[in-house]
Amino acid sequence: MADSFIDERIRQFTPAQYISPYLLLALGKAGVRNAPVSDRPVLFWIFAGIAALGILSATVRLTRMWTTHRHQALPVWTRFLGLLLSFYSIYVAYCVITLMAR
Repeated sequence: MADSFIDERIRQFTPAQYISPYLLLALGKAGVRNAPVSDRPVLFWIFAGIAALGILSATVRLTRMWTTHRHQALPVWTRFLGLLLSFYSIYVAYCVITLMAR
């Protein structure tokens, strides 16, 4: 039962799944920078939520990628894309936290 679940997750993985976390992270970062918490608190928190959703989505994608790489050989560039996604997620989290502290 568990093996079929893992096999199903492996078959569903495609590199195009990286697009949604990148879009959420970029939208959240741009919104947080353009809507300071002191001037527009509601917009700031909406975009901070979008950034948090992007970070959560990136975490899910990276865990699925790691599972897939353990069970199936994929091109190296997918690992590089995952590395970029993890660094960009950390950068966006840093930007949001920094702007929250202002």
